[in-house]
Amino acid sequence: MVRISYDYDLMTVLARHLWHLRDELDVTSHTDKTFAPGDIGPRRETAEAMEDFYGAWKKSFGEGWQAMTDLGNLLDRAGKAFYDQDASQAAGAAQQVTSQVRDEATRQNEIRKQALDGKLRADEAGRLEARYKTQQARLKKEQDALVEKRLQLDEQTAAQQKRQEELNKEQEDLARRREPLLKQQDELEARQQQLWQEEKELLKQRDEKLQAKRDELQREYEALRKDQEPLLKRQEELQREQQQLWADEKALRAEQDAAMEKKATALEQEQKAYDAKQDALQERQDALWRERETLLGKGNAAQADLDAWQSKQDALDRERDALWESEGKGLAGRWDALEQEQRDQETAFAPLDERQKELDDERDALSRAQEPLSERQDGLQTRQKDLWALEKSTQKEVEDAMEGKQDGLDADRADLQTRLDPLDQESKDLQDRQKELWDDQSDTDKAQTALTEEEKPVQQRQQDLQDGFGEEYDKLRDRDPDRDADVGRLRGMRGQLDDLPDEAFVPKGYTIEDANSTTTVSYQLDENGEIKVDKNGDAVETTTTVTNKNTGLSYSETYHPLTRDGDSVTTIRSSDGSVTKIYTDSSPEGSPDGWMKRYVTDETGQDTLQIWTKRPDGDWELTMDKETYLNSEAGQQDVQQRLDRPPAYLTVENPLVDGDGRPSGSTAPGTTTTVQEGVTRTDYTGSDGSLTKVVTNENTGTRFVADASNEIQEIWQRAENGTWYLRESITQHERSSAEPPLGTLGENWR
Repeated sequence: MVRISYDYDLMTVLARHLWHLRDELDVTSHTDKTFAPGDIGPRRETAEAMEDFYGAWKKSFGEGWQAMTDLGNLLDRAGKAFYDQDASQAAGAAQQVTSQVRDEATRQNEIRKQALDGKLRADEAGRLEARYKTQQARLKKEQDALVEKRLQLDEQTAAQQKRQEELNKEQEDLARRREPLLKQQDELEARQQQLWQEEKELLKQRDEKLQAKRDELQREYEALRKDQEPLLKRQEELQREQQQLWADEKALRAEQDAAMEKKATALEQEQKAYDAKQDALQERQDALWRERETLLGKGNAAQADLDAWQSKQDALDRERDALWESEGKGLAGRWDALEQEQRDQETAFAPLDERQKELDDERDALSRAQEPLSERQDGLQTRQKDLWALEKSTQKEVEDAMEGKQDGLDADRADLQTRLDPLDQESKDLQDRQKELWDDQSDTDKAQTALTEEEKPVQQRQQDLQDGFGEEYDKLRDRDPDRDADVGRLRGMRGQLDDLPDEAFVPKGYTIEDANSTTTVSYQLDENGEIKVDKNGDAVETTTTVTNKNTGLSYSETYHPLTRDGDSVTTIRSSDGSVTKIYTDSSPEGSPDGWMKRYVTDETGQDTLQIWTKRPDGDWELTMDKETYLNSEAGQQDVQQRLDRPPAYLTVENPLVDGDGRPSGSTAPGTTTTVQEGVTRTDYTGSDGSLTKVVTNENTGTRFVADASNEIQEIWQRAENGTWYLRESITQHERSSAEPPLGTLGENWR
């Protein structure tokens, strides 16, 4: 394989030389020369030809200037690119060397601290052990008294065990004496089973004899049922026809009633209207009568008044007659017609009555046909009763035949029971003694339980003493020499630091010199001038600078670990003066486990240039490039005209709240209010009087952080594992209108 090496120092020098030659050539090419015809000669064509030649000559100088510029730029870019690549590797190597140096210094310090701490631990361990032995001696006296009680109870338990063994022997002897009697009892049981078997055989023979009569009677019953079947079937048909007749009669009745009701309702409405008019005429009639009584009551009524009253009366009579003729007379006729129609409807039931008569006649005929069959059925029932009487009498015969044998067996069983009774009494006495022993054992168990309860406080004190000694010893063993050491110990250690080797002191920087470059590693320092470290003891910011002595090119990387484990941001200042940032996301939200993502952005972190992805057990792969994406069809249609920015939890180092939703660095309590189901708002007031509102929506797993004006400053999201991460921050956006970039809290949440 051919080995290719690049000399970026030479490339840089060549670029500068080309630019110098280009500048000298540019001075020469800018000389202005004219060729007038009078200066050249009489021929005008000669002057024009020289003018054209000079223009072409001057143009070639311009093209050469551009070619030298392009070549110089190319060499400069290539040299710087190769230098940045080598410097990046050198920076990584320098960081590793520096890390090893710091680790070795830390190790040397720890060795000395452990040696000094071991002496102090040994002294304190001796004092701790002496205190433990004193307390242990007092506790042992109490334990010995309890052990004596335990031994007495053990002796009682042993005596009870001996009594149990004696009872067991007596029970075994009783079992041996009962064994032949129990065997005889089994023989009597076998004889009983045999006797029952004989009785069963006799009953079987009796049933076989009676079964023929039962079968004959059953056949006659079946023949009777067969003869009755057509009559029963016809009886069911008559019943269905009767039900249908009743249904038809009911339907006809309902139809007639509905029609009559409809007509009657209409006539009733007309009648009510007619009656209302009659009532109105009657009221007017009553008023005329009252008027006439008034005229007559005066005693001096004029004839004209009486004539006028009579005229009103005549008019009312005519109106009443007209009402009768126009409405009343016709209404009365319609009522009569309705009553006649109701009487005529009864004739519609004549066919139904005829069907009912036919059904009744057929039912009577069916009853007469069933009389002979009923007589046959009565005869069969009489024969069935005779058969039952015969079965009962034969059953008595079998019982009488077996009674003698059963009496003999019962006598043998009674004799056996007479011999078993003394043994049963002896067994009962043994059971009583066993119960008494169980009661004594129970009392002993209770005494042991009580002793166990009495031992528990002592055992607990013993355990507490051991645990206390163990905890004190563990604290002594695990104590942090830097955090828990006393003043005298620290003073003594400082007196012995002078003999430590140089590598025991942790350096605050590191410089590597060689013939061509200088590599410097520096750390961010705290207010005391010491290296600022995080909770894990790692430097919070490391800057590595590589400077080329020949060309003056400089390349630097500033590495800064972020809050989440594995996340970081690296700021790269290349030799060409450009600044880029690389955000590493060790566990991107929404990606499978084990995936990583890297964002390459500009100096501000807002413009993403590239996105790289790393799968588990894989290498980094370029998944998105800004220039390639914007030149693609999808990129040209993208309204934002940019790649996805790094998530807020990478770019926002100091969010307003922490993962628990409390203001960062504050312990002030908040006031929580439930604004709706599953949504709470907690208000925090800072030391400067500023108000921070934190709205948590458990339903959607979203948290909004707003200021006093309800403008949203941050948006947090709950991850699948239940933790919260910063999704959006107002610092990532530029305000281009009156509307806040992240919006405002809803009216119900304010």
